[in-house]
Amino acid sequence: MAQVLGRSIAAPLTYAPAILQAIPRAEGRDGLGWDDATTIYGSDVWHLYELSWLNANDMPVSFTGTLTIPCQSRATVESKSLKLYLNSLNFHVFECSEDAAKCIIDDLSALVGMPVALRFIKPTDLKQITREPTGFDVDDFPAHAKPTATDRQMLLKTESIIDAEKLISHHLRSLCPVTGQPDWATLVLEYQGQKLDRPSLSAYINSFRQHQEYHEQCVERIYTDLLAVTAAEQLTVVAYYQRRGGIDITPWRSRQPFAAPPDRMARQ
Repeated sequence: MAQVLGRSIAAPLTYAPAILQAIPRAEGRDGLGWDDATTIYGSDVWHLYELSWLNANDMPVSFTGTLTIPCQSRATVESKSLKLYLNSLNFHVFECSEDAAKCIIDDLSALVGMPVALRFIKPTDLKQITREPTGFDVDDFPAHAKPTATDRQMLLKTESIIDAEKLISHHLRSLCPVTGQPDWATLVLEYQGQKLDRPSLSAYINSFRQHQEYHEQCVERIYTDLLAVTAAEQLTVVAYYQRRGGIDITPWRSRQPFAAPPDRMARQ
């Protein structure tokens, strides 16, 4: 199947696993100075709002889904191809929901090179995974910096004390590297290390407003920069990206192994 990025493609009317497109994680990580010794934990949690197929009686079945892809996988999935793939199931018949789940899990696990997880949720039960993250809001600090890609990390300043805190910003904006369209997210970081200067963190977050990179790559860049500056013993970075095309993504990255929750924000 030809690449779908940057192309106008109608939703397939028949099951089309070949439309799925992988994005190798190495594409973003090579520029971060990572090597085989770099240890990072976490997952990409996708919320799927257009999940539907036909049952054995040719009647539509609809769910919301949470798809979890481990960050240790060799690749992730490109969002437009995922949307088209999921919509290719809309007229496909599955005997039961378990068969639909197995099909999706098998196809995506083969694509990313590692087992993925999928959970179905009734559209009326989204409240079960809808939570608002808490933390000290850094958005009120003035920050007008417009750095280049080479000096972004230098914006971050720390104080000469060790602290443990949770910070939040609703101002994270980046651009799709293919279309140039904006992606918005709420960024939450929790760490124990050199205390971050909050105005400098606000300036750093705002510096991404014209930065072109995939969601997961932005989160890993932020994680890497914060780890370098704070020398954190504990660090978790998560970005709740807003929905585009019936899908949203919440990448989690951490120094500690953990199971990324399926949580979404009402904003998403």
